[in-house]
Amino acid sequence: MISSYKQLSSKYLKGNIKRTILTLVGIVLSVALISTIGLFMKGSQLSQIESIKRLNGVSFHAGISNYDEAILNKIRYNPQIASYGLMSQGDKVPVGDISVQMNFADHRALGFLTYSLKDGKLPANDHEAAVDSWALPYIKNDLQIGGSFELDGKTYQLVGLLDNRAFTQKSKVGRLLTYKADFALGEGRILLEINQKANFNEVLEEIKSLTEDKNIVINDELIRVLKPESNQSILAMLVIVVSIVVIATVVVIYNAFQISVVERMKQFGLLRSIGATRKQIRQIVIREAAVLAVIAIPIGIVCSLLALAALQSVFLILLEDGARVSFFHIDWPILLISSIITLMTVLASSYYPAFFAGRISPLLAISSRLSIKKETIKKQKSTVLRKPLSFPLSLALKNVKRNKNRYTITILSIIISGVLFITFSSLMDIAFASKYVNDSSTKSDLTVVLKHDSPDSSVESQQIGELLKSIENVSEVYEQDSSFRITLKDATQSLATVADIQQTVGTNRDITIVNHLDENKAKDESKLVIKVLVYGFIAVISLIGSLNILNTITISIIIRRKELAALKSIGMSQRDLKKMIIYEALIYGFSGSLQGIFFGCILSYIMYLAVSGVMKIQWTIPYEACFITFVSALFISYVSVLVPLRKIQKDNLIDVIREQ
Repeated sequence: MISSYKQLSSKYLKGNIKRTILTLVGIVLSVALISTIGLFMKGSQLSQIESIKRLNGVSFHAGISNYDEAILNKIRYNPQIASYGLMSQGDKVPVGDISVQMNFADHRALGFLTYSLKDGKLPANDHEAAVDSWALPYIKNDLQIGGSFELDGKTYQLVGLLDNRAFTQKSKVGRLLTYKADFALGEGRILLEINQKANFNEVLEEIKSLTEDKNIVINDELIRVLKPESNQSILAMLVIVVSIVVIATVVVIYNAFQISVVERMKQFGLLRSIGATRKQIRQIVIREAAVLAVIAIPIGIVCSLLALAALQSVFLILLEDGARVSFFHIDWPILLISSIITLMTVLASSYYPAFFAGRISPLLAISSRLSIKKETIKKQKSTVLRKPLSFPLSLALKNVKRNKNRYTITILSIIISGVLFITFSSLMDIAFASKYVNDSSTKSDLTVVLKHDSPDSSVESQQIGELLKSIENVSEVYEQDSSFRITLKDATQSLATVADIQQTVGTNRDITIVNHLDENKAKDESKLVIKVLVYGFIAVISLIGSLNILNTITISIIIRRKELAALKSIGMSQRDLKKMIIYEALIYGFSGSLQGIFFGCILSYIMYLAVSGVMKIQWTIPYEACFITFVSALFISYVSVLVPLRKIQKDNLIDVIREQ
């Protein structure tokens, strides 16, 4: 026995389980959308921070040289500076054909340099050292980690290898890094890290005011990713993206409830006719929304976490050191904000239809005439629509025009999905336009640079090329700008190959060998991280958008079962009915995709304007994304009506028409 109007909410949800599930799916998709994007942005930021640190080899935010005691004290006692250390360069020590640059750092400065480490560990005392791996053969034959060597009159134990950098090899100046406890005032450079909670712009301005600009080095790339809100261009782009997400969430949830509530106007009219107040009608619908939200929000969050976990698994498979790319990151504030936004959106989206239902006349609601709009009958002059095959199309067009509200609700899902896909595809293009992705400066494993002294250099180059090809581990050799680009068969044997090249070619000629393997590896990992993040995110957005379109069109067809049964009862064949519904779906897909393409291109251009202050790129119309949006909208719209059509085909006409 029902003792309260509120109990009607649970009765309806249980009695219409299929429709409840469809509405629930709409809310789950919305929660998954906003939480996935939030967690995705956070995870992307963390992975990009690690990627840039590895590419640059350092993690400090700023460096100050030519400092005095006053500057050092201002850094030391500044609460907005999280950490600082001291680092200096010593003499260049000649070692055979190269020189070794001595570098000294205290413990805190060494902490900023861990990303330059290729293998082993950083020195812990002044008797330990880390050295460029390419310089080892010059310092001591067969020198490996754990071994000892003498340099500049002092014995060091090799505890780590630094990654090979092109500029050190071209200049033939290797790096040696060791520990130093005491620094003279003004010696070297102060390396500092700004507190994460501080205002980076204010701190950087304060640092710049301490000394001349030439004495300050700012790690702009790291700061740009670490604090995107400190850059107005990136902040504008983030605001655009978040706004799209919030609007998409509102539309998705509103669609699910609006379609569900519009169908039940007759029920609300009956309740009003037996004494239910407007407030009670609102409470019924809002209670349904609250129950569905409580069920859907945890499911949506779990779905978003599973999607991110899948992307993390891809990293582990594709990257050699995939465990270092910590993309999967559970951020509880983001999950809480996503849940609150979804809950508020659900309640707000359900309130408007309920408020509308409470205001209408009970007689109009019972008669089901709310969605019927009287139109002027126009004489059809077109001869095309007189053909038998055009009758379902004509009827489909009239059905679309007849219910503007349902038409708007349905195509909104398609528009939002199209806008999301085109917008984030443009973000993908922007990401791929970054210098880390397009940097093609070093596509080879090794580069042998020649210094020609003889007039007949072309003959000598040909001879050198043949010698290089004869080396066992060399796979490919091609000449470019007075140098030879070499691809190796086995990259792990690069040091041995360098020694062979030095012995074969470098004995009688002045050459410089540059090992690009470490830098190429860091760049390739950065490219792969960006591509997996972007393509994975596009896949998630596309899946959520597609399911949203399927859900919306499926609901809009299911709630018209009585109307479709009436058409069949007056003689419309199953074939014509199927054509009519398919034409309606294609009209939705056609109209929604075109509008989605239009607004998506506008937002794409706005994002281009926002990011143009960060990187120089040229905007072009995203033709490929637009074409995919158009074709996908038509295909998904077509597929979405197939399942409800099968169910409608099995319906008993009399039973459906008698349904209340």
